[in-house]
Amino acid sequence: MGLFSKRNKNPELLNTFDGRQVKYVTKRMVNEDGAVTHQIAGKSGRIAVVGDEIRIICGEIDVFRCRVADSKYFLLMSGDGVTVEGENSVSGKYDSVTAYYTYYRK
Repeated sequence: MGLFSKRNKNPELLNTFDGRQVKYVTKRMVNEDGAVTHQIAGKSGRIAVVGDEIRIICGEIDVFRCRVADSKYFLLMSGDGVTVEGENSVSGKYDSVTAYYTYYRK
């Protein structure tokens, strides 16, 4: 197994953000000139791992929905959110969204 080989998904990492409440969700947008911006996609929602899907819901609307096997997910270094990338079945495109958690005490 090399340095850049593909790893299996980490189920412990999925459990850390499953069921968390979300303050807001931003979507990464690439403009025609190549500039990258982040647009707010929704506020006050929840992240859920249902079966083999990752769902990010704001209000009653699905903002992001992707299979776990086809996605990449990374915790933010600050620990207050997660970035999820993958084929979004809501928009039909490959999307990268960042969900910021609401504060809670452990």
